[in-house]
Amino acid sequence: MTDLGSRTPVQVAEIGAIPAAIHRAALEHASEFFTLSDPTGDLLWVSPAVVAVLGYNPDEFVATPAWSLLHPDDVERVRRVAADLAGDLGGRRRVQYRARHADDSWRWIEAVSSNLLDRPGVEGIVSTLRDVTSRVMAKRRLSQSERRLRSIVSSAGDVIAILDERGGIDYVTPTIATLLQRSATVIQDNWANYVHPDDLQEMFALFRVALDDPGVTKGPIDIRLLRGDGQWLTVETLFTDYRTDPIVRGIVLNARDVSERRQVEASERANQKIFNALVEMAPVGIFLTDSSGEWTYVNARIGTDFGFEPGDLLGTGWMQLFDAADVVRLRSELARWDGLGRYVTELRTRTSPDARELRLTLSRPQSDGDQLGAVGTLEDVTSRRGLEEMLLDGAALGSVAGVVGSAAHDLHNLLASIGFQLGVLELADDDGDRVDAANEAIDRACDITEDLMAMSRPSRSRVGPLEVGSVIAGLSDMLRVLVEHQADLAFIDSSDGLLSAADKSGLERVVTNLVVNSRDAVEPRGKIAVHVAVTDVAAGEHEALSAGPHVAVSVIDNGCGVADAFKDRMFEPYFTTKEDGNGIGLAASRRTVRAWGGDIGVESVEGKGTTVTVYLPVIDPR
Repeated sequence: MTDLGSRTPVQVAEIGAIPAAIHRAALEHASEFFTLSDPTGDLLWVSPAVVAVLGYNPDEFVATPAWSLLHPDDVERVRRVAADLAGDLGGRRRVQYRARHADDSWRWIEAVSSNLLDRPGVEGIVSTLRDVTSRVMAKRRLSQSERRLRSIVSSAGDVIAILDERGGIDYVTPTIATLLQRSATVIQDNWANYVHPDDLQEMFALFRVALDDPGVTKGPIDIRLLRGDGQWLTVETLFTDYRTDPIVRGIVLNARDVSERRQVEASERANQKIFNALVEMAPVGIFLTDSSGEWTYVNARIGTDFGFEPGDLLGTGWMQLFDAADVVRLRSELARWDGLGRYVTELRTRTSPDARELRLTLSRPQSDGDQLGAVGTLEDVTSRRGLEEMLLDGAALGSVAGVVGSAAHDLHNLLASIGFQLGVLELADDDGDRVDAANEAIDRACDITEDLMAMSRPSRSRVGPLEVGSVIAGLSDMLRVLVEHQADLAFIDSSDGLLSAADKSGLERVVTNLVVNSRDAVEPRGKIAVHVAVTDVAAGEHEALSAGPHVAVSVIDNGCGVADAFKDRMFEPYFTTKEDGNGIGLAASRRTVRAWGGDIGVESVEGKGTTVTVYLPVIDPR
């Protein structure tokens, strides 16, 4: 065999004028190197560029057995290729394998070898070797990504298909078979047969639009596809023309089963229609507000009842319905409303002289933000108020029996006190106080008799500013005598002399009635307390009260309490649980207090006692 060193000058001479030093530098820094081996694979020579590619110097590389540098999994395959090449004079083979780098890492090498055993001056197998690790790894990553993408696409619920420009399917994901319960091959052959006839024209129209605008997704539209069990599925469909994309080269169809969603949406639309019909047919006015209190929706009932077009009441137009003073009060109370619970108030309409009373109720939906307003109702309670007046005045019975019953109830309490005092007069040690108490009770009975003779409810002309605490304090002695031998009575006044608008005799009758009710509810030596205090009522806290400070007169006992079944009926006219009661007292008392702008509240626990509180708005004496 020709000496390797004798070939180098020849090779140098062949490159003409290029200096040998430059040639050697190029070999050392090349991205590929050359080898010469015998038919058995033993290396005879290697170019200096092996240093740049595999990190070995040429002498070290030649001295190392070639097969020891190959990855064990690749040795047998490379041996077969080398043996095949050795028997093929003039032949060429290409092979990739892993070779160990000098840093002990594995590098992918691509070798192109030519059998030049019959060429004079060469007489061996010449190989060109280059490091293709980056290319191999990139190809593997691409392959893995492709497999991953195919796996994702195949397992996804959506159907993806690639169509040609005639609409034929070149590829479709396997999910089509699951979706339509048919073989993917059968569907692919003539998929248009499974589209609902009424949807074909719209679908092909969208397909043609996609062809006219490459790269832009068109749709979605809903089409119906026939499933294997004969059911029609609703599928949301989109088309995108990717024919110019070198990878796709077709029109991509994306389809998603939306049958259940469309059924839910249809059900919601039907329910919304029913809800809208109910709102429009409601016997009360219904409206919606935004966060600033302006009306954003009004049902037809409000417009019909009050002679306005619903659109005229939107925004701040609703203010034209109500009395100006009530509007000012309402806006002030709403500014202080925290949105919790219900806000309830009553408003007068602007119409005169036949002004009506409307009950307005607001509630605010729960929300994480502050953008939602409130939903409200408007109910005309004018006729209800009249009915209550009729019931309490006795007009519902067609006679004066109601008035007589109410007055007789109060008169009974006072005359009972008179009888008791006169009985005590028989005691030898009686003093003048009891006689005075009897005379005071007789005077109050005379006031009630005058009311009975008037045959009407207390006149508004008798209502004036009262220092409630002083009025109740003046009544306390009579009340103590009234409950004597049955209960202990305590009186506490912390109202600071504040004034409320009320009728003095009417207030005394109300409190007397409440104390008598407590006396009848307690066991012997029970406890009754009358507290007069000031409380701040929040907007919506009490149905018939406006927001602001109120004088509260509370009658508290430790008696039998009120059963839960009877609490809602306590103020119902003629309802009573007493054997000798007539059901007038509480109903008449609340009607009286409400006429002064106040209300009566009850808190009771069966077996533990009851607290009845009269609320009267505080007034400015100026």
